[in-house]
Amino acid sequence: MKARKRILVITGVPGTGKTSFSNSLAKRLHDTEVIHVTEVVNKMRLFTSRSRDGAKIVDMAKLLAELKRMIGSSNKRNILLESHLLCDMRIKGASALVLREHLDVLASRMRARRYPKEKIKSNIVSEATDYCGIRAERNYANVFEAFSTDRNLVGYANKLLGGGKPKAKQIELLPEFDRLIKKQRWLAA
Repeated sequence: MKARKRILVITGVPGTGKTSFSNSLAKRLHDTEVIHVTEVVNKMRLFTSRSRDGAKIVDMAKLLAELKRMIGSSNKRNILLESHLLCDMRIKGASALVLREHLDVLASRMRARRYPKEKIKSNIVSEATDYCGIRAERNYANVFEAFSTDRNLVGYANKLLGGGKPKAKQIELLPEFDRLIKKQRWLAA
């Protein structure tokens, strides 16, 4: 009898380190597949149009169906899915790890990626208000939030994959928002 698949969703706003962490974690675990959802969206053309800032409008129903198919056909025991989109959908049997980052670090990373100003602003607001964490709590029974730089991140991920629940930490980034706006006035404009 084949062991039950262990599924971990790694989510968070753009720039929190989801791709880097999921790739690093997969190298440490045996029998693991990483599904980078953005690659799936692009390869399968699972978007309907683009927003004013050029972002793809993803067909979430088609994406969910494709992810279910990929999980079902995988011969790996551990499945890691990573994307900011995953907080807005429910993957049956998955636990969720929400990666968080300090707002000034996010702003710097997004500027380095040449994101449009409006996209940077909306992602900073999303992180300050814990959009991904709140949405993940609605869609997954087992959710844990941690900074992407947390030295225990691999341990938390392993515990979540095993069905355990790490001890929750309170991450409050809203106070950073006022400081960031005062320091980087272009965000307030």
